[in-house]
Amino acid sequence: MILNNKILCITQNKPMRYDITELYKNFNTLPLPELHKLQLLCLVHKYYHCKDQMPSTFSSHFQINHDIHDHHTRSSDHIHLSAVKTSLGAKSIKFKASQMWNNLPTQLRKFANHHTFKRTLKDYLSTNYKHNIKFK
Repeated sequence: MILNNKILCITQNKPMRYDITELYKNFNTLPLPELHKLQLLCLVHKYYHCKDQMPSTFSSHFQINHDIHDHHTRSSDHIHLSAVKTSLGAKSIKFKASQMWNNLPTQLRKFANHHTFKRTLKDYLSTNYKHNIKFK
């Protein structure tokens, strides 16, 4: 991460103490942790809205709460969080991606078009990165 920031400073001819968020904004990219979130959330979006575009490995990787419960709940449109017993389980793609998806604002989760979702999510992540907002 530090190396990426230094490279951005050098390529943009900025001082080393320059605002990092501006450097990423100038190159229209995200810091590595945010790129990781972007990719995980795009995977869940494809599962939720475009199952035909999912790799076969992930086609049954997630479960939506309304597929589990017969009754309506406040979180029936969320991805079901499987119980994890270890810290390794909490770092798995299935758990992390589900947790991040459930913490996204509802209006973001509702975009059916993948390109629109990805573009809007990238804007959301770049805006919220500056304020150091993290997913739970």
